[in-house]
Amino acid sequence: MQFRKTKTFGPLRFTLTQRGISVSAGAGPVRFSRAADGTLRRTLRLPGIGIWDTKVVRRQNR
Repeated sequence: MQFRKTKTFGPLRFTLTQRGISVSAGAGPVRFSRAADGTLRRTLRLPGIGIWDTKVVRRQNR
């Protein structure tokens, strides 16, 4: 069984899952996300076309 709850406050999006809380922020074609494990990602989108690019900017060392 999986669980995910998302709440948006302006440009911030908070997501709660079994692994923890993640947060993402951005507007328009750019969004930065920090996953529950600490990984930071950058996403660039072309709205209306369905093309996007996601790059891991920094991984959390464990």
